[in-house]
Amino acid sequence: MMRLARSILILAAGGAVLAPLCALGHGTEFLSAKLTLLPDAEVLLEITADYGSNPLITDESAALDALADPVRLRLHENLVPLATLGKATITQHHNWADYAPAAYLPSETEGEAHALITSAWRWRSAEPEIVFEMPKGKLHDVLLWTQDATKPEAPPKWMLLLAGDRSRPIPIQQTPWWRGWMAAAGAGGLTLLGVYFVSRNFTLRQRTL
Repeated sequence: MMRLARSILILAAGGAVLAPLCALGHGTEFLSAKLTLLPDAEVLLEITADYGSNPLITDESAALDALADPVRLRLHENLVPLATLGKATITQHHNWADYAPAAYLPSETEGEAHALITSAWRWRSAEPEIVFEMPKGKLHDVLLWTQDATKPEAPPKWMLLLAGDRSRPIPIQQTPWWRGWMAAAGAGGLTLLGVYFVSRNFTLRQRTL
């Protein structure tokens, strides 16, 4: 009940609550999900678990279990596990700075060690927007925050997902229409050039026979 009450307070008060949360609970009761929006509809999702000072994740094995299916993509009416996007890249480290918003970082004065595991998925979205959903019954809440790689100076946007919650639609960086047209024109030109050389070589061979 205490954990649920704290989550409701975070949702109600917004990012300002994160600083005292970090001071009291290190912010590690949550999984940190960093979504980086890349050009040409590419996205990078990095979800981090702390098993060094998280009372809900006791060891490395529990951290890997928590990261196996933390959130899912909602495509139309279907919930798609992240595993369908490909095999996750797993890294172990001790650095929160690259994987959580600044207000979410533990205080430098804290003495507890942080043992972090990050699972990363990278893919190109076929949809203009991304929606994540937390399956019901999940133990670990997810702090989902978005960073636009094309606007690194912009502050990250974040939302807290509890079991059964759905994120707001997140627009991705679509490929400009003119870039797609140029790519198609370039591919067509290379195809015609290849046909020309094949045809020319065939004609020359016929003349030498």
